[in-house]
Amino acid sequence: MTNVLVAFATKGGTTQSIAERLGARLTEAGHAVAVVSVQDDPDPAAYEAVLIGSGVQAGSVYAPAGHWLTVHRRGLDHKPVGVFAVCLGMVAGDSARLEESSRYPGQLAEVLPGEPVATTVFAGSYDPRTRAWWERLAARLIRSPRGDFRDWAAVDAWGDDLAGRL
Repeated sequence: MTNVLVAFATKGGTTQSIAERLGARLTEAGHAVAVVSVQDDPDPAAYEAVLIGSGVQAGSVYAPAGHWLTVHRRGLDHKPVGVFAVCLGMVAGDSARLEESSRYPGQLAEVLPGEPVATTVFAGSYDPRTRAWWERLAARLIRSPRGDFRDWAAVDAWGDDLAGRL
């Protein structure tokens, strides 16, 4: 059994729901798991392994995720770390957007003291009711799709794969 932290940065709750699902899969596999927002500043030094996830907006992962990694970089040294991003670019259907989306975990991974054990990108969801007016305007301008595009089978598969690697 490994003591695992699943840390996340979210705005509308989508990344949190994916982090919670990953935490549940790891718990089912016998790991002790804490799922905590980076806003609550969990200390990764208290864990044997860490997953960090962030939503994406305007081509960047959320700043609080990068800040948390920067502050706690030393606490991640010599630990297995997995990185995931959540974005709507995964549902765009065109190869350029898919390629761009595949690079988002790298924005977090570049802050790590070593290479992550795994990275991935999950499709997210967009509900304008959970966003500020300016975020809704930006989403309209770039024609963000509305709806829930989370692929729970993909989340479960990644969680199961990590369970055996942590």
